[in-house]
Amino acid sequence: MKSLLGITSCLLQDCSRLCGVNPCRDLIEITRRVENEGESFLTITLPALASGLERALDQGCWSPALAPSFGCGKRRSLPRFLGGFFDQVFDSEGAVRCFSDDVARSIWAIRQICRAVSKLYLPASPRRVHKAMLSFVSVEEELRAHVIPPTLLETFKRVSSIIWTGICGMGGDSHPYHDLRPRHGPGTTAEAVSGNDKFRFQAWPMRLEREFPVSEFGISSILNPDAEARVRSLNYPSPRHERPVKVTPVPKTAKAPRVIAIEPVAMQYMQQAIADWLRPRLERQGRYTAGRVNFTSQLVNNRMAHIGSLRGTFATIDLSDASDRVSCCLVNHMLKSVPFLRRWVFATRSSRARLPNGVIIPLRKFASMGSALCFPIEAMVFFIAIVSIRLAQRGNLHPSSRDVQNATHGIYVYGDDIIVPVDLAPLMVEGLSSFGLKVNAAKSFWTGKFRESCGRDYYGGVDVSVVYCRREFPHHRADVSGLISAVEFANQLYFAGLWASCRMVRSEVEKILGPLPSITEGDQVLGWKSFSNARSFHSWDNGLQRPKSRCWTIVPRKRGDPLEGDPALLKCLRLVGQDSPMDRAHLLTSVRFGDLALKRRWT
Repeated sequence: MKSLLGITSCLLQDCSRLCGVNPCRDLIEITRRVENEGESFLTITLPALASGLERALDQGCWSPALAPSFGCGKRRSLPRFLGGFFDQVFDSEGAVRCFSDDVARSIWAIRQICRAVSKLYLPASPRRVHKAMLSFVSVEEELRAHVIPPTLLETFKRVSSIIWTGICGMGGDSHPYHDLRPRHGPGTTAEAVSGNDKFRFQAWPMRLEREFPVSEFGISSILNPDAEARVRSLNYPSPRHERPVKVTPVPKTAKAPRVIAIEPVAMQYMQQAIADWLRPRLERQGRYTAGRVNFTSQLVNNRMAHIGSLRGTFATIDLSDASDRVSCCLVNHMLKSVPFLRRWVFATRSSRARLPNGVIIPLRKFASMGSALCFPIEAMVFFIAIVSIRLAQRGNLHPSSRDVQNATHGIYVYGDDIIVPVDLAPLMVEGLSSFGLKVNAAKSFWTGKFRESCGRDYYGGVDVSVVYCRREFPHHRADVSGLISAVEFANQLYFAGLWASCRMVRSEVEKILGPLPSITEGDQVLGWKSFSNARSFHSWDNGLQRPKSRCWTIVPRKRGDPLEGDPALLKCLRLVGQDSPMDRAHLLTSVRFGDLALKRRWT
């Protein structure tokens, strides 16, 4: 596997074998276009062909306009490239053939070939990064100018009151401080501190202090003399002088970067506490949201997408720039019935952002990716907005709790992946735009047999999900993330029946690491999985009287990071009661997020 071209060519041959298609002309075309266009043909142009196929499946027929980068024959409307596969999906007139296993298999094959490297973890070009940053700022201007229709907004407020009262109870002004467990996330912060340094707070914003006194959450105990001195020495900036979030583009795909906002350490610390308190109440305890708004498992959305593709009863809707389009004003309206939660949420929300060029702008959006509250708050905004649109369509502008309960049926939300009854789908496209949101038409499906949600894709009830190559193939053992990704890619290829491609990836990995053992699903080492679930052994442990193997294990790379005094005591107290085992040296060392190493050990 010398290049992305090698991966794609091998997958093409595997898929051709499974579908009974001659791949020779397609292999020549791929090679020619990569030579002329570069690897962007594989990472950007080919995925566009798969998107065109998905739209054709939704519309029921193929149109050459769906894939303008691929030519058609003189007497046919289907692309010449991968023509053997397309002929099995569409008839001579371009209409989708009647459902069969062969049709589903060819759909899977086209998508697998075209999308295999579409999610490769690559830095986007400077032009695409600049475009993403312009989009981030332009969304702010759109939110500033957008006005929600008054009638729909009143329904939204009413539904919010009913749903949030059911989640938080009638005591809307209570302060369940004892249920809050602040913690630090694994990533970086706006101050560029990491590891144990996060517990040495240098600043605690004034509006954070009003709701979450540092004496309660930022030190071990006010009775500790060292802690009392820290409280006096802390900086308590006013809102005008708070550190803004750091807007940063991070690699996602070659097509576009992911734009995140890195939060200040104190804000992020308390955001985690609120999010951990909120998520189980929404997911398992809420009268209206339990089983419908999910954060820990995607299985509910996967199952509904499967049913939607099989029976046509559910639509899958995806939103563009989902988190960036949730306005601060809308969240304020949503939480009006739970004053304590509204104060908590806005006390921990950063109100300004520093762009990569150094410009600081005020934020109209509630939060971007990077905030611990982004995911749960946006999910609730989407859920309540959909219920409100459904009730408004029925003319029920002053719904009761029973009306709201009935309106939640068939609605499932996981982040920006939304499931709704198929008859509501066209209404949702218009209704969600009334809230300033934007439906991604290219990834929303309801009229055909194709559905996708939360990483799983279905056609007519058949799983046509794709195996993705996430990282460029490593060339040396120091690229630990690349090796881990390559091993996982090979194992997924094996279970997908793409065995020639699997052997190709395996051989390249073993050129670097040597032969890897066969392992089972739960083994925490690098190795090859199989349907037989067999495990290979190299030796016998006479002391423990059991077989053992010498394997490459993944270990975090530690660095010296001593912590002492009150910050050390605070960390220890925050770790009490956690399920994960505690490293005895956690006050002396820390691990940077994603910093891994490979060590060969007997297991």
